[in-house]
Amino acid sequence: MPGAPARSRPPGGGQRRPQQARSRRTRRRLVEAAANTFEEKGYDETTTAEIARRAGVAVGTVYSYFPDKRAILLEIVNDTVAQVAELILERLDPDLWSTDDLRGSIRELIHTIFTTRRLRPGLQRIVWERYFKDAEVRESLEAIETRLMTAVKNLLLHLDSIDAGRVRDPDAAAYVIHTSVEWTASRLILGGASEARVEAAVETTTDMIAGLILRPA
Repeated sequence: MPGAPARSRPPGGGQRRPQQARSRRTRRRLVEAAANTFEEKGYDETTTAEIARRAGVAVGTVYSYFPDKRAILLEIVNDTVAQVAELILERLDPDLWSTDDLRGSIRELIHTIFTTRRLRPGLQRIVWERYFKDAEVRESLEAIETRLMTAVKNLLLHLDSIDAGRVRDPDAAAYVIHTSVEWTASRLILGGASEARVEAAVETTTDMIAGLILRPA
């Protein structure tokens, strides 16, 4: 007796696409739940059970995606910190800098960096706390810092090439600029400084970097 004709399968293997889409949504929900709980309670006080409850799933579901809460934090670090870095890297594009108003371009960059510290400040505090406790978190942050310092160095070299900059050692200058701005912005914004103090710091930091870059040859 001839067999029944084989049914043609829809592209993507039947239910695979909906399952994959549902899996991605669940993963995103877990990461968001963890991020919110970390912000509210702190990393050490957050439990996997609380993350599951906030995401509306069973604890076993969390473990089917992540081995522990540290793995979730690492994903948050890679996503959140990288998102912040991308905003800064965009402003470091030499094509966006006007040599007619170099101080204005510097100030816009500094303002952008300070503004990024307002993105989920509680989570950023946890990230920096874990920087000193977790080698993998530190490695992720340092990889992003390397990208940022390389972008600063390339910008300085670009400005020198058109005779707008006067930096003797671009590597050292990139390190000092990145570290000083990062530390100042983090201390003020994550420390809850007043808006007036933040604005004053933006202006002073701008003057400091402009003095470095625009220093007479």
